[in-house]
Amino acid sequence: MTRRTKTAKTLTDEDVAALADDFEKTDFSPDDVATIKKTRRRSPRIGDTNAEVVTFRAPASYKHRIKARADADATSESQVIRDALDAYL
Repeated sequence: MTRRTKTAKTLTDEDVAALADDFEKTDFSPDDVATIKKTRRRSPRIGDTNAEVVTFRAPASYKHRIKARADADATSESQVIRDALDAYL
C-alpha cells in the first residue's frame, strides 16, 4: 500500500516502517517531547480552514467499504467520507 503526504510525496509501507523505526530509536530531549506534544494539539486543517470532528452512527459494513475505497483511491478514510458528503450535499 502507498500513502501520499501533504506535500504529495508517495510513501510505501517500507518507508513508513523505516520512519517508525527511526522515531522509536531517537532519544528525544524533554524540549523535543514538549515541542512534539504541542504540535500534536493543534487543530487539524483541511486546506485553509480548521477541521472539526463530526461523529455519527453508521452500519458496521461501512467501515470496511470506506477502507476499501480509500485503499483503491490511495487516500485517507476521512477523505473518502468528505468526498461522499460533498457529492450528497
